[in-house]
Amino acid sequence: MQKSPTSSAGFTLVELLVTLALAAIILSQAVPSFSSMVKGNRLATETNTLVSDINLARSEAIKRGTRVILCRSADPSAANPTCGGSANTWTTGWLVFASGDANNTYDSATDTLIRIGKPRGGQIQIITNSTANNNLEYDPDGTTNEGGSTAVFAICDDQGESQGRQIQVNGTGRPRLVKGTSATPIPSCSAPVAA
Repeated sequence: MQKSPTSSAGFTLVELLVTLALAAIILSQAVPSFSSMVKGNRLATETNTLVSDINLARSEAIKRGTRVILCRSADPSAANPTCGGSANTWTTGWLVFASGDANNTYDSATDTLIRIGKPRGGQIQIITNSTANNNLEYDPDGTTNEGGSTAVFAICDDQGESQGRQIQVNGTGRPRLVKGTSATPIPSCSAPVAA
């Protein structure tokens, strides 16, 4: 049987509109989930970077037999970076260095720079409760300068405590990760305390 010359294959306007409406509904459900997944991955990346640098500071202190300091820095990419910046805020970056003198500030003439933590992008904030000059200092035996306290780093974005992360470092120097959930959020993104 032959087709008549007036018939043509394709979609009608109604079929096309129904298909587009279904695609819009599916996309409206997928985009928020995808956005949440991207934010979660960013938080995990930033958390893993800081945990890695904390572990590096501890292992270098033990390996070198000297004090190694992880300090916040207002401009870690400067030609001569220094420790400092806004109190308790690590979002601008940090330095990991072996101290060659008796102080806890980086000096390129006497200290050995081990690693630079670059500034964090987007809406990620890293805040600490560290009581010892806003530095995390490791002694040659791998313990910290926190005494009986626990240094707590809160890593958060606009999702707040329910999706935030905490890195807790007690006197033994080993970091412990706490991940917030909607049922058990981390205690605070702006004033971290040990959970």
